[in-house]
Amino acid sequence: MGSLLQVQLKNAHEIKEILKQVNISFKLPDGRQVETLLVYLQCVEDSKTSHDALFECIKAGILQNFVFCYKEIQKKLGKASDTAMEDLFDKAIKKLSKHTAKGELGELILFTLLDVYIQAPKLLSKISMKSSPRMPVFGADAVHGQFLGEEFRVYLGESKLHKNFKSAATDATSSIVSAKSKFENEFFLLDSFLDFPDMTQELEDKILKSLDPYSQDLPDKIHSPCFIGFTQPDILFKDEASLLSSYTDLACKYVGDFFYKAEKQGLDLEEVTLLMLPFGCVDELVDEFVSYMGITK
Repeated sequence: MGSLLQVQLKNAHEIKEILKQVNISFKLPDGRQVETLLVYLQCVEDSKTSHDALFECIKAGILQNFVFCYKEIQKKLGKASDTAMEDLFDKAIKKLSKHTAKGELGELILFTLLDVYIQAPKLLSKISMKSSPRMPVFGADAVHGQFLGEEFRVYLGESKLHKNFKSAATDATSSIVSAKSKFENEFFLLDSFLDFPDMTQELEDKILKSLDPYSQDLPDKIHSPCFIGFTQPDILFKDEASLLSSYTDLACKYVGDFFYKAEKQGLDLEEVTLLMLPFGCVDELVDEFVSYMGITK
């Protein structure tokens, strides 16, 4: 997908070496093509996936870009300091807590996949607006956007880190419907806090006019990407070829389940994208994330 907007993360090649894509597409039993993005972590010894490479990349720049708006990051980097990113990391960590880490790690991965693979930059930095690190983010878990030709598409993202994929899919599809029904709230925030790389007044005006819920119907301009990270240790192998084979077989079942539930919720399947990532254990992943990032509260 092309985009006239500049993405925020500038090390996409490096990130794609850690969060690798499975080159596969899916059709439902009735022949309809659905949009999916299957990613996995690189294979390492002992038939497990390494979280350290992902966490290192998060600490080096993803977390800062996830938490703060582009303008604030550029302001910090514009100062003559060799520790700008480290300072931003220390500031970003203060926005997270052990209580909210699971949800925020899922939201961070969703942000990364939308920026790197979909090439749709973040339009709102909700985490930075939190007055307390224990507060959850309200509304959509991610608000991104891109131009498709002359038409602007806004992405209201949903993220779930869950032990069970099918349970996560049930919750996620319900949340997607809720987020779309409350787009007016997101528009209020966009009207005040819209921010993305190389933003101009002309682009800002064009986007806000395109998304104004008071002057038009917006269903075809709102897309719903859904990230589900799930526990599935039985498909994670040291041999990458075996992992890909097992992952593909499993995804054939899970993709159908997700889109069946999405359609049951009344969603237009052409306006939904499923993003998937299996882990050995989601709870262990979150514990390791908290420890590696140094989240203490």
